[in-house]
Amino acid sequence: MVELHVFYVPEGSWNYKLNTISIEGINKFISAGFIRISPQLTLQALREHLGEFLGVAAVAEKFLFLKFIGNNLAVVKEKQESELKLSSFAPPYVSTVILNLH
Repeated sequence: MVELHVFYVPEGSWNYKLNTISIEGINKFISAGFIRISPQLTLQALREHLGEFLGVAAVAEKFLFLKFIGNNLAVVKEKQESELKLSSFAPPYVSTVILNLH
């Protein structure tokens, strides 16, 4: 099992023109806590189980998975969610994080 940190991103952090969040904006993120999950699951599988981890009020479609690209966080494309395993979003891979934009 790995622990993944889930964050809420405050309004105004998102650069809609570039579809990214700058690395400076990370200090404004609000922690929603940690979830424990198998590192072998894909992001898509995690999305299917988010309600179990975060409560019934959590709507999986509202969550976006972000990864570092250069000095910004960018959205993981839907197609990539079925390919990327959670092990690449867990320590010691500090360059990745899971976030919620709502």
